[in-house]
Amino acid sequence: MKLLLKNKRALITGGCQGIGLAIAKSLAQEGADIVLADLKPREQAAEEIRALGRDCVLCQVDVTDEAQVVGMFEKLGGAPVDILVNCAGTYGPVKRIAEMDRASWDSAFALNMTGTMLCTREALKGMIARKSGNIINIASNVARRGLVDRGCYVSTKWAMLGFTQTVALENVSYNIRANSILPGPVDTPHLDEVMKIHASRDAITLEAMATSWRDGAPMKRFIEAEEIGKVAVFLASDMSSAMTGQGINVTGGFIMT
Repeated sequence: MKLLLKNKRALITGGCQGIGLAIAKSLAQEGADIVLADLKPREQAAEEIRALGRDCVLCQVDVTDEAQVVGMFEKLGGAPVDILVNCAGTYGPVKRIAEMDRASWDSAFALNMTGTMLCTREALKGMIARKSGNIINIASNVARRGLVDRGCYVSTKWAMLGFTQTVALENVSYNIRANSILPGPVDTPHLDEVMKIHASRDAITLEAMATSWRDGAPMKRFIEAEEIGKVAVFLASDMSSAMTGQGINVTGGFIMT
């Protein structure tokens, strides 16, 4: 069977756990060598990629730190980054806009958007030179709706869609594509953390919160991280060669437009 991403190299931020690691594995299964960039790199994550027969490099990086991002790409040297997946992010403060403090707001935007911009900027330098590349940004279903108590997170994800479309337009002549994935609630430890905070604020049990979120979509289940990985493979490969600037819903039917 022909591998869809043979001879490609993919850099995934936030790649050592959750959605990021699932995407990394999916890309590796299709032949891509992997760079796992994470604030807390885990050798176990790298070993899981190598077990699939692919090369894997671990990079410790705070994507909000410009010098660290530039340094990471310099260390990668002449080895190209064909695919960039911006997955590093935070759920941000769980509070209403009327309660919002500037520090929490700035911190979430720094990670979710400034980090995405810095990594994209550095990856584009090589992609433009080679006239080839693929950028995938992990947004959220809330990039197309509002959500009480999550105004900061919602704002970063709406911004990500506009950013993705702009990158797509600016670089289409270089044969570079940029698209976003908009997941619904994905069954990861990260989701559990967020639901616990919401359950506490709403004075309900975690089980009741989980049921509410799980049943909120027509499919009445959480999304599996591997399902996000499959969509990433589609967007990173020539199967989606006519697509750029798109936001792909992977929400169990919760968002359909």
